[in-house]
Amino acid sequence: MEYLSNKPFVSVVIPVKNAEAFLPRCLESLANLNYPKDKYEVIISDSDSDDRTREIASYFGVQVVNACGPSVCSARNSGFIYAKGEIIAFSDADCVMDKDWILNAVKYFNDQTVCCVGGPSLVPEDETPFGKACGFIFSHRLFTGGSTYGLNFSQVREVVHNPGCNAIYRRLALRRVMPVDERFIEGEDVVMNKALRELGYRFLYTPDTRVWHYRSSTAKRFWRQNFRYAIGRVLMLRESRKLINPLHLVAGFGIPIAAMFIIFSGIFSIPALAVVLFLGIIFLCFFSISGWIKTKSIKVALRVPFAILFLIIPWSLGFMKEFFTPAKGKDRHR
Repeated sequence: MEYLSNKPFVSVVIPVKNAEAFLPRCLESLANLNYPKDKYEVIISDSDSDDRTREIASYFGVQVVNACGPSVCSARNSGFIYAKGEIIAFSDADCVMDKDWILNAVKYFNDQTVCCVGGPSLVPEDETPFGKACGFIFSHRLFTGGSTYGLNFSQVREVVHNPGCNAIYRRLALRRVMPVDERFIEGEDVVMNKALRELGYRFLYTPDTRVWHYRSSTAKRFWRQNFRYAIGRVLMLRESRKLINPLHLVAGFGIPIAAMFIIFSGIFSIPALAVVLFLGIIFLCFFSISGWIKTKSIKVALRVPFAILFLIIPWSLGFMKEFFTPAKGKDRHR
């Protein structure tokens, strides 16, 4: 099929749970896409929201379906069941889409080996200072574990994964791997993408397929988010060692590793302990100054060290909790 001359029907699936704070901006951007109105649909897959999420979706006239479970994985599985499109676009309620998001993406599907197109997840201008600090640290590979999330490349490149906030798929490919196992409370897209790659499909990062993604606006939300992400990574590790890399393991056992360094440094030499602590402070200050240079905001720069700590500490706690005392079933979603 020639997608440039015969535009495919696209289903945009948005998993939600109490998303009233972000959903209006998301749906407004989708209503204003530069794509024929009769060539796309928006499906809100709701995991039993108890706020105004459904009311907002109704106001924008989009379809709302009931997710079959509490996780993002459940919501995407449910949304896919109802989707009619030849192309399935996944994103999140806290995203705002570029007006050419779909138009730019579909042209890459002329290559029949491509099953997924994604692109930059940029930080909105009106994001909170803490959210911008989170966006800044995610622009560094050190903090993304090799993911393209938060990175902004200028050229099309083949990748192994496009994060679920900006991932547009060929329906025929998804039919071969969905529904995804709903044990995965986070990171189900990583598991699904691995299965697609093993079927011979290719993934593209395309710089013109853009969304603006609101990061965690508060430290509490960011803490909880990373705690859950770490639990998801342990579940992936049990599924396949290929789904985790050394950075995940180092961060996962970061707290005991750091504690050992501090204890042994203190035992053998007080100056050595001082050096370890000094290097840690230098590490945080380096990224704080880098954040100031990049964002031109002292408010963001002052929050960068806290964003780093609120990434590393809950990740390690969540990783170790699931690694040593695995929860079962619904307990993971609490």
